[in-house]
This record gives sequence, structure tokens and C-alpha cells, in this order.
Amino acid sequence: MKKPNIILNAVLGFLVKIYAYLKGQRVIKNCKIKGPAIILSNHTSFYDFIYTSAAMYPRRVSYLAAKKMFYEPVTGFFLRLARAIPKSLMQADPLATLHAFRILKKKGIISVFPEGQISPMGRFLTPAFSIAKFLKKANVDVYIVKHMGAGLVNPPWSKKTFKGRVETIKELIITKEELTTMTGQEVYKIVCDKLYYSQSEYNLDKQYKYKVNNISNLENVIYQCPSCLHEGLKSIKNQLVCPSCDYTLTYDTYGMLNGKGIDNLFIKQALAVKDEIDKDINYQIEEKTKLMSFRNQKLVKVGSGVITLKRFEYVYKGTIDQAYKELVFKVSSTPTLPSDIGRNIQIYESDIIYQFEMENKWVPMKMVHVGEYLYLLKDKNE
Repeated sequence: MKKPNIILNAVLGFLVKIYAYLKGQRVIKNCKIKGPAIILSNHTSFYDFIYTSAAMYPRRVSYLAAKKMFYEPVTGFFLRLARAIPKSLMQADPLATLHAFRILKKKGIISVFPEGQISPMGRFLTPAFSIAKFLKKANVDVYIVKHMGAGLVNPPWSKKTFKGRVETIKELIITKEELTTMTGQEVYKIVCDKLYYSQSEYNLDKQYKYKVNNISNLENVIYQCPSCLHEGLKSIKNQLVCPSCDYTLTYDTYGMLNGKGIDNLFIKQALAVKDEIDKDINYQIEEKTKLMSFRNQKLVKVGSGVITLKRFEYVYKGTIDQAYKELVFKVSSTPTLPSDIGRNIQIYESDIIYQFEMENKWVPMKMVHVGEYLYLLKDKNE
């Protein structure tokens, strides 16, 4: 990896610092962080990289970022400029780990988002246990740079800014010396406990107000009516409306729907999916899909067909590069189904991304719920 341009890094870092401040970021708990070190952050917004960089300025940070992001023209440009390390999502990546350890040996600072994806609901997602193994092997001081309110200012389901306050804390959570005596389970528990965050719980206490905008696309996160359980809500300005019973959820200045956290409604939805699966031994959900994958370093359409989620496996039947194919993915090898809200689910296998785009925009989120529960059932299923 090339050495960074120190002057360019300093100038861009300063601009990022100002930008984050204007967006509402305030560091409310600070500490000095020096390399070699690993910093861990929660992930509720596309702007979390900016808030982390701003909080760390003038110290330079090297990010572990999903390979997929490097293929996006604008995001990829800035990631390369920042000398970020591309990592395969949802699977081991020895090369990315090797690059990270090389930076640590040079007394650098590595930033990791252990959740592996942005939380669609504003609550911390359970990370893979591999983060504990990574920290144990790295054997350097571990810090958190944790952001509260980022997902309220820039929700992952919207391109709009809901202007308000973002609070950041920087804290040492495990020293190098402590790492050597702790078990992987102990390390993992500290990471989960320290990074846990629910934006609804946090703002019930803080009562910060955020500008209310059009909430279009939130209906693809909260797709089920809490009253009649109809699936497929409609968004109208700052409201979600059930077309079946007219029940209405109003998004308020505190980021709540009828006074309830999005995460609470999201979890209620997931429990409804769990009940469906428990009641039907032959449960499956399927949808017509357009298949995307990488060709010549670009994410492009490579086929179309049907994706089906079953208890034991996920099956795609359709075309790939103009030939009929059937792909089978084991549930036991797929702990989660990352999703771009209102668009797709993704499956990663052998460093290949299979991205299933759907016209029915709320179905991907239901499939996320299905996939998470089926993975929990994998031992019973097999």
C-alpha cells in the first residue's frame, strides 16, 4: 500500500472535521488515541466514516471497508484516497487481515465497524464472533468511537438530512495487557456491551429534536401494520399508512413512530416472521429477482429468475450470463442477508457477491428477518 500524502490528508481531514461539526457532531467524551490501536464504531448511518474521521482528526485512520463499496464510483474514490483496506463481507479475508496487521506494526490505527453493515433500525446489530478473534490476534489497545444520533440525522433509509445533534464518545475499552489474559468470550462481551446502542432509547432520555422530512422508503423497513399485520405500508410525507385498515404511523421530531422506536416496531415484525416459520415446517418465501454481480470491476445485471428462501437452503433458479443456472446456498453458511433497503438482499460466497434486486420493495426486509431466524434454527434444521 502506498504511503499517504500527509499534506493532502491534513487538509481533507480538516474539511471533514468542519463538515461533521456543521452536520451537528459534538464529541462529548474524549481521550487520546495513539497507535498501534484498533477503534470500533457502531453503524447506523452512511456518514459514520465521516464522523469517525472527524472525531479522530488530526490522527489518520485506516478503515476496513466492504469490497463492494470500492466499486461505487464516488464512494470508491474516497476510500482509495483514504487508503482504506477492502474486505470481503460476511466471510474471512486473510489478505485484508494481513494488510491491517502491517499497518498496526507501523503504529497505525485501524477502524472497524463490527456489525458489518448499517443497522436499518437504529439499534446495534449482533457482530460476528470473529471480531474477538481479530482483536486477540492483533494484541493492541482497543477503543470505541461511538456515535449517537447519526441515524436520526441521516437515516439509512433516506437520502435526506433530518438536521439535529450527533454525539460521539471516544473511550479505551480494552488494553493490550488485558487482551493477553482475557478469553475470546470475555473480549466479545465487552465489545457488544460497549457498542450497544438504541437511538430510540437514547433519545427518549435526551429528547433531542430533529428536522422532520419526507420519510419515503421507511415503509420498506417497517413494512407491517402493527394493528392488522397487513404487509405493505404506504408512505405519505411523514406518515406510514396501512392500505388495509388505514392505521397511521406518524414520524415525529424525536425520530419516533407514534411515540415508539423504529427498532421496537422492527423487532415486533421479526417476531411475526418467527411465528410464521414456527407454524409451518415447509415454510418458504420466494420472489422474482434481477441478479447482479461483478463483471470487469463493475456491479452489473448478469441474469434474472426467482430467489427462494427455505429452511435448509436458499435457491436461485434463473439465468446467469445468458445460460440457465441453479444456485444453492446453505443456511448454515449464511449468518445474515445484508440488504440495501428497498432494493435487494445479498449473499457472499467464495469472494463472489450475488445481489438479488426485487421490484416488490418491502420483500427484501422480510427476507432479512427470515434469514436471521433460519440461521438461528440451523442446528435444529440439520
